[in-house]
This record gives sequence, structure tokens and C-alpha cells, in this order.
Amino acid sequence: MSQLEAKLPEISTVSPTEGLLLNESSSDTSRSVARREADKNIPEGMSKSQWKKLQKRKRFEDMKQQFQEVKRAKRQQSRANRRIRNEELRAKGIDPSTVTGGPPKARVIDSEDQIPTDSSVIIDCAFDNLMLEKEIVSLSNQITRIYSDARRSKYAVGLVVTSFGDRLESRFDDALSQYKSWKTGIDFSKDSLKDYLESQPYVKEDFSNVVYLSADTDDKLETLSKDEVYIIGGIVDKGRHKNLCQNKAQEMGIQTRRLPIDEYIKLSGRKVLATSHVFELLLKWWEFKDWKKAFEAVIPQRKLIEEKSRED
Repeated sequence: MSQLEAKLPEISTVSPTEGLLLNESSSDTSRSVARREADKNIPEGMSKSQWKKLQKRKRFEDMKQQFQEVKRAKRQQSRANRRIRNEELRAKGIDPSTVTGGPPKARVIDSEDQIPTDSSVIIDCAFDNLMLEKEIVSLSNQITRIYSDARRSKYAVGLVVTSFGDRLESRFDDALSQYKSWKTGIDFSKDSLKDYLESQPYVKEDFSNVVYLSADTDDKLETLSKDEVYIIGGIVDKGRHKNLCQNKAQEMGIQTRRLPIDEYIKLSGRKVLATSHVFELLLKWWEFKDWKKAFEAVIPQRKLIEEKSRED
């Protein structure tokens, strides 16, 4: 060994693979330490899962203002782009109103111009404790769409949300506070379904003019009738709770009916539609008096069963 070699420090050689494993091990250790530190902050009596959900919601609240600003900027940009497009069309001698980028959006119809059906629809929202947080958000968005569809429909139905409270009400207050200015077309009631029905003069004492819509009954809803009340379960549960609305209706002595889904739609698993789709189908039935046309107007084409296959 030369004198130079004797003076060099001993260097351990590490292969690239070993180095990667060392880095991953270090990263895993850091994450483990971070998780242990976070776990120390969990309040007594709260599970780790509940704590994570709470922290996630706090992060969302912290970022909500930023999200709103981004959405506002996008809307402003969209309006600016539309103005530029319209100016370019006018310069070419084209009326912008004759050129659309998609189907025209239905306009809001004044309530006095809507055709009365003398029927009512109730969204029964008594299932708050059976839903996940994201499902509460989904239901609130569906109710917003339901209100919008009701305002744009040619036909007027009474629309009520019962058992309005708990997380659903908090969601509206926090993120959809404009609902407080909805002056016509919908009522929000904290009353339970039973209490609300018993307080309404148009509901018969034996509930014989009330129908609870349920996918778990064999009896089909053939037509809609005036002076009847149709109840839609306000729940998003991905099929976890079977026979929920059916059992509740039976306990209250209310008849159940199913929409004729099997006859018109291809659905895998249980034949359950979103709450907003069910409401829109009821509106479309009043418009067409025909379930086939109603389904074609509401449900995506890929899910519809072809007429020929039904005849075969």
C-alpha cells in the first residue's frame, strides 16, 4: 500500500438501490414521527378517523375563500370571452343569439305563468345520521338542482324539504346561504315527515293520497294524479341501506310505488336513482304524460334501453 493510499479515509460504497432504500426509510421515519405527533393532539373521546375528518373540514374552511375567488375569476373570464366572441360574430354579420355552444338553458318561469298540477313533492331528509360528510354535500347540491328545475318547469308542484336540520342545514348555511333568499318554489321545514303531513289540510287523515317512492316495492307508479303527495327519500348512501324508505312508509301506513325504471333504463345492481333525477322525472311526466319521453329527457342516453330490445 502506498503512503497516499494509507492516508485516504475509508469510504463505504453504497449502491444506487441501497441509497434509494435509505432515502425511503428516512422518509417513512419522518412521516411516522409526524403522524405520532399529530396523534398526540387528538382530543380525548374522539377517534382518529373523526379527528382526520375534522382536520380535513378545517383545511377546507381555510381554503374556501380562495376557492370562491378562483371561481369568481373564472366567471369573469368566461363573461369576457363571451363578449369577445359576440363582437367577432357581429363583425361578421352574424347574430350571436343564433349561435350556441350547446343546448339553450331553460329560463326561470314566473310562478303565475306555470301550469298548476295540484300535486306536491316532499323531500324527506330524516336520514342525516346515515350519511357520510361527502354525501351530505351531494344531497345539498341535489336539492339546489331540484329547486332550479322547479323554477324552470312549465308545470308547478308544491315542493317541501322536511326534517331540515343537523349537518344538512349547516351545509346550506355555510356554503349555500343563498337558499335563504329563495322566496318562491320551495319550503324548508324542520318538522318530521309525519308531523308535516298531519299539519297539512290537503293531506287526508289516513294518508291515502300520499305515495312514498321506493325502489324496493313491486308496485309501479303508472301515472301521477292531482291532489296527491309524492315523497322522495333525501338520502345519498350508495346502496348501503336497503328497504330504508320502504320500511319507513310501512311504519307510517303510507303506500309505496316505484318508478318504472326496469322498463326504460339499464342499471346494474339496485334500481336506485339520485334524488334530483327522481324529482326531474316527475316534472317531465307532467309535461309529457309519458314515462318513455320523461326518461329520455332526464337519463343519459347510454343508460336507456332501446325500444327494439323492449319489444323483443
